[in-house]
Amino acid sequence: MKSKINIKIVISIVSVVILMFAAGCTNTNKKSGNQQSSESSGISENNKTSNVTSPDDEAKNPTLTGRVVKMDGNKITIIKEIKKDNKTGSIAKTGVPAATKNMVTFEVDSKTAVIVETVFDQGIKSTDTTGSISDIKEYSIVDVSGNKDEDNIIATKVIVYIFKWQI
Repeated sequence: MKSKINIKIVISIVSVVILMFAAGCTNTNKKSGNQQSSESSGISENNKTSNVTSPDDEAKNPTLTGRVVKMDGNKITIIKEIKKDNKTGSIAKTGVPAATKNMVTFEVDSKTAVIVETVFDQGIKSTDTTGSISDIKEYSIVDVSGNKDEDNIIATKVIVYIFKWQI
């Protein structure tokens, strides 16, 4: 009887140690993967924009990611990326209710900086070039930074992503 209790205690302790070790390895691998992807893409941590914003900053200086669905002169409509738990999100298909609900229109002008980021080698490498408003086309994936002026978002910077897939 006493030996059965001792075996249960030993098994419980070993299980806890294994779970703690597994949890520690999982966190270490995530950090290493993030460091590796940043280093391999040539992007330094100092050049990345911070994702930490206060609600006031977000209201005054919105940052949007999405797919361009409509262009009307200097007004561009995108379907915003839907994020869950601050993780990489998805963009709803055109025509579904989620897409209509997540549409946002912003304006570009002559002061808007446009950068074309060409991504290749399965997302490992990318190059940036200075672009123009004519590089923003329907179905393009864009990151938009700007200022909110009443009900309008005026873009100060737009990054247009071009994906080069090699088969």
